[in-house]
Formats: sequence, structure tokens, C-alpha cells
Amino acid sequence: MTLLAIPNLSEGRRSEVVSSLCATLVSAGARVLDCHSDAVHNRSVITLTGDGSLLPGALAALATAASTLDLGRHRGVHPRLGTLDVCPIVPYDEPMVTAVAVAHQTGTAINSATGIPVYFYGAAATRPETRELPALRRGGLPELIRRAESGLAPDIGDTPIDLARGVVCVGARDVLVAFNVWLRCDVTTARKIARSVRASAGGLPGVRSLGLEIDDTPTSQVSMNLIDPAMTNIDEAFNAVAEGARGEGAEVVGSEIVGLVPERFMPHPNGRAARALIAPGRSLESVLNG
Repeated sequence: MTLLAIPNLSEGRRSEVVSSLCATLVSAGARVLDCHSDAVHNRSVITLTGDGSLLPGALAALATAASTLDLGRHRGVHPRLGTLDVCPIVPYDEPMVTAVAVAHQTGTAINSATGIPVYFYGAAATRPETRELPALRRGGLPELIRRAESGLAPDIGDTPIDLARGVVCVGARDVLVAFNVWLRCDVTTARKIARSVRASAGGLPGVRSLGLEIDDTPTSQVSMNLIDPAMTNIDEAFNAVAEGARGEGAEVVGSEIVGLVPERFMPHPNGRAARALIAPGRSLESVLNG
């Protein structure tokens, strides 16, 4: 039986720091399956697996190591609330109730080891206000601190939230596919295209999306989380973004899968999304069984 953890760290530029953080997990007994770093996002997404009794301690060790990072010095286009920003537990072939229990144990272990306040989200949420991660992130860390002082206190931890380390959002959720499409256009156009495919704006079901500025050239990105890839898959998301780009006079210059994807959710090998990949995608099964 397999549980996955997919911690997202607010560091994607210093490879030696990311390597050290991965080594912390290995030393704690976890098996690191993949590490995807993005310098523009300044973020690393690690996929790991381990026994449910081992994961809380391993992730607490990671949180301890990551707490030496400083959000006050962090520069990157991806939203974040903490140095160890989010830490979802995914029940690959376990029941969700097991993932929820491990998420709660992980939150307790992280706070005990670091003193960093913890919010639970997804299936691990203890109240409706924190169930959706975008709702927690809205307004960034300063706004979350304000809301914490006004009643939305962390689930664990009564110390003040500081701007250097932030909080850790620990969740339990089903498989999610992180998929980006790179465009030659300004960020205003990318945001318009992202809004057109976003579920909450009447776009594709199960799609969360942001339009992000990549650098000082006219290159932008539609960054998507496909939270129900059985409903909207990579090929459908890519085609919708490409259609939106065509309507805005923008050009698709590449696509990107972040981390590992279950084989059943990989893009069609002859489809436009796969042909546009800037690096080959890897299935979760190919790494788990490799």
C-alpha cells in the first residue's frame, strides 16, 4: 500500500539547498521519487513515498531544514505562505481516511519540531474556511496574518505567524496534475487566458489557473492545477489554452508537467500537449516500479 507526500518548498534557484533538503528526507527514511525545481517560480516540488508511520517524522525534518529559508528575501512568481509552503498527503492506493490521519499527524509533528503554525486543508480541513487552498492563499501571507488575528487562527500553533517562515499548509487530497503552458505574450494577456479556462470563472471543470509573468521578455505562463484530471485532462487543458491564445494573438511556445503523473492521466503521446513539452513527462508508475 502506498501513500505519497508532495511538499512544495519556497526555493527553486539554489540547487545545493534543494539537494540538501531532499537529502534530509532520505536520511529520515523516505524514498524521494522526483524533485522538480523552477527558478522563475523559485519553488521546488518534491514527490516522496514512505510508510504512514514514517512520513510525519520525515516531513517534520524537512520543515526544520526549510525553516532556515527566509520568505522576506524570497522572490518568485508563485504564491506562497511559508518556506515549506504546502504539504499534501495523497492516498495513491490507500483510503482517504488514512491520508487524513497521516496529514493530522504530520501537522502535529511539524509544529512540535519547529513551532511553525499549521493550517489543515483539503480532506484534512477541520473547518470550511480552510478547505480550499486558494482561499487560504488569497492576499498572501500578510493578509493571512491579519485574518489569523481576526479569528482564522491556525489549526495547530499559538505562536504569532512571522514573515520569515510563514505557515505550513498540510492537506490530504486526491491526485492533482500541475501543468503549465508557456506563451509568447504579455502577462495581461496570459491572465485573461487563464481566467477563461478557470473553473471558478466558468471555464473547464476542475481547473485552477493563474497567468504569470516569466521574465522581462514577452513570455508568460498559464499555470494550472487540474484538481480532477479524470474530468479535465492535460490534453483538454492544453487545447483550451491554445485556443484562447489563438484568439488573443498569442503563441504557444511550450508546455510543462510538474512532477509525476499517474499513467492514466499522461497526455496522448501524439497530442499537441505532449509534442509541446519542454522536457519529457514521467509517469508515477514508471518511477515507483523502476
